[in-house]
Amino acid sequence: MIIALLVGFIVGFLICIPVGPINVWVVNTLIKHNFRSAFSIALGGSLMDFVYFMVILTGLSLFHFNAKTVLILKIVGVLFLLGFGLKELLGKKNFDMKHNEGQKEPKTASFFFLGVLIYSSNPTLIATMSGIAAVIKSWGLFHSTVFNYFCLSLGLGMGSASWFYLLLRIVSRYQNKIPERFFINFSRACGALIVLFSLYMAFNVYKETFV
Repeated sequence: MIIALLVGFIVGFLICIPVGPINVWVVNTLIKHNFRSAFSIALGGSLMDFVYFMVILTGLSLFHFNAKTVLILKIVGVLFLLGFGLKELLGKKNFDMKHNEGQKEPKTASFFFLGVLIYSSNPTLIATMSGIAAVIKSWGLFHSTVFNYFCLSLGLGMGSASWFYLLLRIVSRYQNKIPERFFINFSRACGALIVLFSLYMAFNVYKETFV
C-alpha cells in the first residue's frame, strides 16, 4: 500500500513537470484570475489522472461509447481548445490587477470542470498512461491487487496536484515583480501553444478516423 502510494506520487509529480497545455493553462489562469481558479483546473486534471490510471490498471471501463459518439466528443474537444487558443492569441489583453479588482470571477467549479475537459480531450493521454502503467507494473514493486492499484492511482493524482501547487506558489511569489508586458506576451504565447495543440489533436482525430 505505502510503496504503491509513494511510487504513484513520485511518478505523478515527475510526469507533470514538462511544459504542456495543462501547465500553460494553469499558469495563464493564475495570471488572469487567481490562485484558487488556477489550482481548480489543476485539480480537475489530477482527478482525471487518477480516473484514467485506475481504469487502465484494472482493465475496467466506466463508460461505453460507440465509435460515432467518441468521434463527436473528440471533435468537440478540438473545437473548444482551438476557440480558446484563438481567443487568448488574438483577444485584447489587460493584466492591470487594480483594474480587475471588483470584477466578478467565474465560479471555481467552472475552472475545475475546465481542467477535466482539457485532460479528457487529449487523444494521447490514454496511450501515455498505458505506457506508464506498463512500466510501473514491470518493476514488480508491489502485488497486483485492486487496492494497490487504487493506492498507485491515488498517489499519481496527489503527485500531479502537488506539482501544480508548487508551480503556482513559485509563480505567485514572483508575479508582482514581473512587468505587465511579459504577462501579455506570455498569454499570447499560451494561446499559440493551445492552438498548435488543438491542430495536433485534429490531425490525430483525422488519422484515426480516415487513414
